[in-house]
Amino acid sequence: MHRLAVLCWFRLPVLLLLALKLPAAGAQEEYSRFEVSGQFSVIRLLDSSSNAQSHFGFGGRLDINLTRRLAFESQVDFFPPPASPFLQSQGGRALQALFGIRGKVLQSKHFAVYGLLRPGLIHFEKVRAFSPTPPSFFTIRPATYFLINLGGGIEFYPSPRLIARFEISGNPYRIPNFTQHVASGFVSAPGQITDHFGISVGVGYRLGALHENARETPVSGKLEFGPQFTAMVIQREGALDGVRTEPGIGGFVSYEVFRFFYADSAVNFFPRDTNSSGVHDGGRIFEGLFGLKSGIRRDRIGVFGKVRPGFNSYSRALTAIQQTSAGPPPLFKNLFDRSTNFVLDLGGVVEIYPTGRTTLRFDLGDTHVYFATKSFVSPNGTATSVPSGQRLHTMVFSVGYAWRFPGPPR
Repeated sequence: MHRLAVLCWFRLPVLLLLALKLPAAGAQEEYSRFEVSGQFSVIRLLDSSSNAQSHFGFGGRLDINLTRRLAFESQVDFFPPPASPFLQSQGGRALQALFGIRGKVLQSKHFAVYGLLRPGLIHFEKVRAFSPTPPSFFTIRPATYFLINLGGGIEFYPSPRLIARFEISGNPYRIPNFTQHVASGFVSAPGQITDHFGISVGVGYRLGALHENARETPVSGKLEFGPQFTAMVIQREGALDGVRTEPGIGGFVSYEVFRFFYADSAVNFFPRDTNSSGVHDGGRIFEGLFGLKSGIRRDRIGVFGKVRPGFNSYSRALTAIQQTSAGPPPLFKNLFDRSTNFVLDLGGVVEIYPTGRTTLRFDLGDTHVYFATKSFVSPNGTATSVPSGQRLHTMVFSVGYAWRFPGPPR
């Protein structure tokens, strides 16, 4: 499931970029303020053997078109097939509600290519949880989690009022840290950020009066840079931290390379220390991202998708436990060092241009963290290789302010 989701994340920006090069058949001539749609949806959850399994559902959505390219969109889907119950993560029938932005990157008379940035909630009917009363260790209860819907799609216009739509998305969601009081005390479990992959096919209808699209004005400026604030919901490796929100500060730079392609980079520093450290993760985080964003800037709004490889550098990862005294009791101390791991930032960007030389930027994304193989030395002096391969999801929201400049002449 994870490989399929990552593959689709990569294919979608490629499809968007190829579509941007196609000759437009004339801009879509009309739009309405409101659209209603129904859709058939599929999400991938785990079965009892922890393999990915398709769950089919149905739902509806409402769009309020703010401009010809940007819409506020709400969507609700119900998935009747029950999912296998897992501890704190899923189980039973699912209900998903999304509220956010849909932005058209490419728009012609007969079709449009768009991106989705939609926070929301997912509700599971029967999630496995720790039981507060003996003799049972576990119980079944409902649970609701925060998620973000990131993806895109294509819509076609067979008539001025009808819309046919196909979209794919990734949906990371946050399972919080859990503590349950029981008869003998309490039990706890660290949270996590997990995800499910989704596909949706639907038909929509434009309500009310149809408005003729006004001519668009390109936005000038090749280079932009400025500060940003970032909130990162991340699963820390240390046993005492679990899932938590890390506030950070940094800056970003974006430069137009060719038409709809922009070199896009950011650096962020997250100053809060950890309560405990793992072999890969601990302490404060310094992050660097260097990649591409692709999209379009028209009038006072820009809509982009982004793919940015980079690194997370952790200041205090656990490297060894050293015995300092034979005791009794024996005394030990922890040894730490910096740990740097590969990350891949995937998501979308919406920019607003208050003036001819300033940018207000909003990012929403899922940053994948890939832990590398590390060495750990036990108290008896034995070195153990802790393998790589684990991939963690990170839900990221950033807001920044930038200054735009024309850039050097071609």
